[in-house]
Amino acid sequence: MGENLPDKDAAWKEATITAGQLFEDIDGGLKPGVEWRMKVTDEAGNLGRVLINSYS
Repeated sequence: MGENLPDKDAAWKEATITAGQLFEDIDGGLKPGVEWRMKVTDEAGNLGRVLINSYS
């Protein structure tokens, strides 16, 4: 799974768009106290993250 993007800014934009689309599908299903994360890596395996914490 993956998509080649030209740079870090494009990867961040795509990750946040995708996260937003996933949250639309969750539709209230993310419960308090649950952590949700999306991992984004470059071709060298360097990791960036989109991390959401819901607090109770």
